[in-house]
Amino acid sequence: MFRPESDWTGQDRFGVKNFYIEAVATVRDARVDLRHFDWVLPSSGVFSPEKHYLDYSLDGQPRRSMVSMGRPDRRVASGDILYMPPHRQYVGEPALQERHLVCVALGDEFLEELFDGEQPLKRVDPCADVQNISMRRLFAGLAAELRAPGFASQTLVESMLMGLAVELVRHMCPRELGSTTSRGARQVRNIIDYVMDNLSAPLGVADIARDCNMSVRHVARVFRDGTGVSLGEFVARSRIALAKELLRNDGARIKEISWRCGFSSTSAFSAAFRAATGQTPKDFRCQPPQVH
Repeated sequence: MFRPESDWTGQDRFGVKNFYIEAVATVRDARVDLRHFDWVLPSSGVFSPEKHYLDYSLDGQPRRSMVSMGRPDRRVASGDILYMPPHRQYVGEPALQERHLVCVALGDEFLEELFDGEQPLKRVDPCADVQNISMRRLFAGLAAELRAPGFASQTLVESMLMGLAVELVRHMCPRELGSTTSRGARQVRNIIDYVMDNLSAPLGVADIARDCNMSVRHVARVFRDGTGVSLGEFVARSRIALAKELLRNDGARIKEISWRCGFSSTSAFSAAFRAATGQTPKDFRCQPPQVH
């Protein structure tokens, strides 16, 4: 599979001449380079980036290349800024012209550190023509710095890559962005809602992080900071609370209740319930309700 963010080493360059990379910089698992090449023969091919990929045309002229953005019916012309999320397949039909590009690849480590463990680009669609003036300025600034690096160049490049990522999120998913002052509280609420809706399902930290659109490290930290208890402890308490309610008010068999509370077996359920309450599920069910 052709990787557009790579330096094309060992990849088929059919139809391309005079390919070279003028300059390159890396920040953790993010990369930016200036590359030049000529498309001289008609061609088409499938490509799939491994990271969030953007490129910007320095030519000052519209690109005439066509890209199928994930579906055959989404064949569109490329603008001066192209964005492709990772791990999806695209089909390109490049125009026969010289190309001078700033190419940027943003990896998960870079983005998670920037966005404090969140993954705001996780479900964003590709875009062949990103119309954003701020991003154009940042691309131009990266090109200038790569061509003539000055004092603290690495720091400046990193800050411009960060700005590019932030502007991309603002442009591609503005509805997802609200006031950041209550972001932690919203995340905790989302985690709690997800756990309570899925007590019968596997609820490892990785499962919760994936479905709440956060990293494993961040979901555990933000929950403990917001509630004072670990995520695992909250899941365990919630399962026992549900089990108590079902044992009191539902006539289902204990085996079924154990399954509805997310336990792999009746014995595992009984052991966890006894550890939490000091009673077996059967004894708890037979106990008369206490009046306060």
